[in-house]
Amino acid sequence: MTRVGGPLIDVATLTSWEQNKVFRDPAWRKLAKGIYIRVADWNGLTSRERATAKIVAEGAVAEASLAAGKSAAVIHGMPLKGWESEHPLEFAIYGATKPKRAGITFRHISLRQTVAWQEVETRFGKVQVTPPAATGLDLARWHDLSTGVRGLDHALAAEDCTQEDIAAALTRARGQHGVSTMRDAAALATPWSESPRESDMKVALWKAGVPAPHQQVALYDRKGNFVARLDFFWPEIGFGAEYDGGGKFAGEFGVPVEVACREDVTRQHRISHLGVINFRVSNATAKDGSAVAGIVEVYHLVAERGVPLDPALWRCEGGKAW
Repeated sequence: MTRVGGPLIDVATLTSWEQNKVFRDPAWRKLAKGIYIRVADWNGLTSRERATAKIVAEGAVAEASLAAGKSAAVIHGMPLKGWESEHPLEFAIYGATKPKRAGITFRHISLRQTVAWQEVETRFGKVQVTPPAATGLDLARWHDLSTGVRGLDHALAAEDCTQEDIAAALTRARGQHGVSTMRDAAALATPWSESPRESDMKVALWKAGVPAPHQQVALYDRKGNFVARLDFFWPEIGFGAEYDGGGKFAGEFGVPVEVACREDVTRQHRISHLGVINFRVSNATAKDGSAVAGIVEVYHLVAERGVPLDPALWRCEGGKAW
């Protein structure tokens, strides 16, 4: 019985003559011990597909282990930083102390954690992985808080897990190294972030010590007409912040640049006419850290004024950020 599917082949299912032909033929690429794919098929795969193929291949030969961390994130479709195919493979097993094969990191998990796993069907075959809730928490402790919250936010928004699942996964991880970071990730996880950048900004705002804003707030004028939707909003002081994607003023969705710019100016005027101060974040200011520093500075300046926005002029379509 083959351990893989799709364009992958398991040489264990071939005759000795067929195996030797594959081993010698440069048209085949080795992904794991005994698992191959045609080079032509490999070249036609996306970065995430290549990562998935490698994970399934290694999972087929990594006995008693689960795809975990960034590898599980790829299987669950969670957003990672960088190209998925460039991340080293991660597998989890009870009692792991050091890598057993080059290019693969084996992570230790407790016996409680080993009993909670999923089998996911991919185009390359089935693979056993840590569930979405555990995966997000592991990303936080093995990599960084922001990566973990990205994963959990995505899983909650996609309804791949619930807050109860996260709480249960946290309980199973009790006593493990890095559990305090896992607790922070669980506390910050919400289904309200609509992009990985929003998840990143939420974590940065939390670290900066500002009070929790509302996420996804719709603003309305006095006549009840919709004005704008902000990513983060502090109604108690009438202050908001939003992330502008890179394509907003680059013809995204077929909208001409001049039209997008003109509509944005009108929108910003309507927001300010409500008495709301709106801080705009770009890709550049998000990356260099100046955005969050600016938000914190303006937040404290606006907080000194202490004027809340009329409840009739806003409605939260999401919830508190943490």
